[in-house]
Amino acid sequence: MAYFVVLGLISWGVRQRQASARSYLLGDRQLPWWAVLLSIIGTEISALTFVGVPALAYTGDWTYLQIVLGAIGGRLLVGLYFVPAFYRQNVVSIYELLSQAYGPRTRNLAVLVFLVTRTLMSGVRLFAGALILQLALGLSATTAVVLVALLGLVYTVAGGIRAVIWTEVLQVAVMLVGATAAVGYLLSGLPSDWAAALPPERLRVFNFSLDPRVEFTFWAGVLGTTLTNTAIFGTDYDMVQRMLTAKDSRRSRLAVIGSGVADVPIALVFLTIGSLLWAYYQLHPDPTLGTDARKIFPHFILTALPPGLSGLLIAAVLSVVLSSYQSALTALAGSFVVDVYQPYLARGRSEAHYLRATRLSSVGFCAALAAVAMASQNVERLLPLGLEIGTYFYGALLALFAYALAFRRRPPDRLAVFSLPLSIAAVVGLKLNTELAFPWFVSVGALSGLLFLFLSARRYEDAERAPLPGAAAAES
Repeated sequence: MAYFVVLGLISWGVRQRQASARSYLLGDRQLPWWAVLLSIIGTEISALTFVGVPALAYTGDWTYLQIVLGAIGGRLLVGLYFVPAFYRQNVVSIYELLSQAYGPRTRNLAVLVFLVTRTLMSGVRLFAGALILQLALGLSATTAVVLVALLGLVYTVAGGIRAVIWTEVLQVAVMLVGATAAVGYLLSGLPSDWAAALPPERLRVFNFSLDPRVEFTFWAGVLGTTLTNTAIFGTDYDMVQRMLTAKDSRRSRLAVIGSGVADVPIALVFLTIGSLLWAYYQLHPDPTLGTDARKIFPHFILTALPPGLSGLLIAAVLSVVLSSYQSALTALAGSFVVDVYQPYLARGRSEAHYLRATRLSSVGFCAALAAVAMASQNVERLLPLGLEIGTYFYGALLALFAYALAFRRRPPDRLAVFSLPLSIAAVVGLKLNTELAFPWFVSVGALSGLLFLFLSARRYEDAERAPLPGAAAAES
C-alpha cells in the first residue's frame, strides 16, 4: 500500500507544473539523463519480460539472450543519427519530421500505423501483467485487466510524462530489487552445485543456425534485432517520447545507448530465474504446479515465497506493468492530439484546451488497451506475440525515417505515402507464405520501403528533368 501511496504523491507533486500540452508531453525538457535511462528500461521491460523470459529459460531455452545483443547496436544508431535530428527540428511528436520531409499524407498514415501498432502491443503487455494480479488476488481476468488499467490511468492523467518518468524510476528500482530477491531466495533453497546438475542443453545461449525460420539465432540477434531496435527506439513515439524529455541531444543519446547496455544484465537475471525455478521444482516437486510455463514464476511467487517477499515481488510485477502501460497511454494520447486533433479537428485553441484534450484522449486509449488485453486471454505464447506484432509495421516506419535522414532528394508526398502499405504488405506476405522468423520482419519491411522510396525519388527526379510534351516542337 505504501508503494502506491508514493506513486500517487509523485504524480500529484508534478501535476501543478503542467501548463500546456507541450509541457505535459515533454516535461519542459528538464529531466536528468539517468532518469530518462531508467524510464526507457521501465517502458521496454514489461510484464512480458517478467513472465515470458523466465518461462523460456524454464523450458530450457536461453537463446533469447542473443536477441538482446541487437539492442546495443540498434540504440547506437538511434543515439547517433535519430536523436540529434529530433532535437534539431524541435519536434513534440516525432512524426512532425515526416511531414517536413515528405508531407502531411505520409505523416498521417505513419501516425495511424503507430496508433494501431502500439495499442495492440501494449494491450498484450497489459494482459501479461494482469495475469499475475489475477492469480495473486483470485480475480477474474477481466477484473484484473480493468483494475490495472484504471490504476495506471489515474497516475498518468495526473502528471503527464514527468509523472510517468519519475514513477518509472521508482518502478524500475522495485522491479530490480524484487528480481534480485527472487534469485537470492531460489539460491537459498538449492544446493551450491545446482548449476552442475542442469543438463548442458538447458543453458545453451548461442544458436548459429542459418535457418531463417528459427526465432532466436545469433544472426537474428546481431542483424535482425539491430534493425528492430533501431525501428522501435527511432520511430515509435512511445519509446522516443521519453528521450525528448532530456535537456539536450547529448544527454538523450547517453540515456538511450545506456539502456541498451543495461538490457544484457537484466535479461541474464530473468533467464537465471527461469533456470533456478526448474532446478527448484526438481528438488521440491509441487503437484499443483501445472504445465503452463507462463504461470511458473507467478505460481512460485504466490505459493513458495514468504509473505513479505511475495508482496515485494507482486509490487515488482505491478511496477513493470504500470510502467510500460503508463508510457503507452501518454504516447498514444500525445500523438493523437499533436498529430491528429490539433491540426485537423481543433486548430487555434488554447494550450489549456489541448492539455484537457490530451488527458481525455488518455481515457479513450485506456479503454482500447483494456479491450486488446481481454482479447489476449487465450494466447499461449505471450512473449513472442508481444515481440512479433510490431515487426509487421516497424520496418515501414524505419524506411521513412532512415531515408529522410540519409537523403536530401526525396519522393513527393503523393508517392512516399505508398511506401508504408507496400512495406507492410511485403512482411505480411512473407508471414503468410513462408516460415520466416519474426526477428527478420523489420529488415524485410525496411529494405522494401527504402527500395520503393529510392526508386520513386529517382523516377520523380527524371520526370522533373524531362521536357514537357511538345516542348521540342515549340522550340523548333
